[in-house]
Amino acid sequence: MNPFRTLLLFLMILALPALSCSVFQSEEPAAEPTQAPAPTDTVPPAPTETEIPPTAAIEPTATTAEPTEEPSPTEEPSVDDAPPVGVSDVELADTAYVHPQDLFSLVPPRGWAVDDSEGAASFDAPDGTGFIYVQVTNTGYALDGQAFTSFVENRDLNFFIVFDDYVQISQEVDTETGIASVTKNMSFEGVPQTVITLYDQYGPIIYSFDFWADDDRVDAYSDLFAQVADTIEVNPDAAADQVEYYWIYTFTGPNDLFTIEVPTPWRYESTEGEFSIVDTFYSPDEHAVIQNITYDDGEEVTRSQAGAFALELLREYYASDIRILDDQLQPDGSERLIWESPSGDYSGTSFLETRGTTFLLFTTMYDNPFEDIYLETLDYTIGTYETPES
Repeated sequence: MNPFRTLLLFLMILALPALSCSVFQSEEPAAEPTQAPAPTDTVPPAPTETEIPPTAAIEPTATTAEPTEEPSPTEEPSVDDAPPVGVSDVELADTAYVHPQDLFSLVPPRGWAVDDSEGAASFDAPDGTGFIYVQVTNTGYALDGQAFTSFVENRDLNFFIVFDDYVQISQEVDTETGIASVTKNMSFEGVPQTVITLYDQYGPIIYSFDFWADDDRVDAYSDLFAQVADTIEVNPDAAADQVEYYWIYTFTGPNDLFTIEVPTPWRYESTEGEFSIVDTFYSPDEHAVIQNITYDDGEEVTRSQAGAFALELLREYYASDIRILDDQLQPDGSERLIWESPSGDYSGTSFLETRGTTFLLFTTMYDNPFEDIYLETLDYTIGTYETPES
């Protein structure tokens, strides 16, 4: 690892016991959109990054991992089972761990259990009081500072908010170097935890290092974790072929009307109208959007009315010049619309169906210059969209 970055990581780890300390000034997050969610109206030139994997659909979740399944510290043993060795007595292993895909290496504490998978690895203390998790994400092209900040904020929130008593303590982002640190408290199996996550960006590849410690061991673990951070070596070139936004979680819509798998670092927003609930997920750069509109005014929507109503919603929410390029009934009874907005220079795919008085309109869309970056991810998301049987 670059010595300058190593120093930054070291300083961040040392800040763990003093949660009020600040290494960097946090950058202001992107402003919330005030218009109907849609890709940005103005886009920069298409990125000219290295090869982008084909836009074929991603394989099902057998090859992916959901944040809720992230390896977590093992349940803390009883005092009688705890080993007599203190944290201060733990040393680093004699040899470095190298990820099977050669994505990174580090020297873990001696005796810690190692478990690795595609794009990730975890290291677990024998007594369950400490834990390290490393995750690698390919964003398709190098995110700018604002998009990197959004990635950090939302990966951290979506990944950890599932734990009890979650509260963020601090967030520090340096967009010049692509380094960030987020500290939070939560409970796991009833045991209070402090977790500090370090983010390290190399072009389109972002490394996430989660360092967990039981609250009563935070001071003791800070030095050990700093030693581990000082040994980290990364190989972002080896991650270039990884599927973009590989890490996902399952979102359940209002009244359990649908479920969907969405990328972990995408920003979630929910808005409600008199008869509608709109659930939206924005990519970190906001050049791609996943959205579901749930509409129910108490009046039953017939199949013959559904198509015209969907077009009305598309033109109301996205653009007045929406043009339908393809309209096909699907095997599950839904209707698929492929469309474009010439004035906005973006395209989308929408699925509509009715459930009595409830009308569902599920849409994925992207700014056209970013099609190669996001189409694979959006196609995968479409494949995971499920509604309960009628």
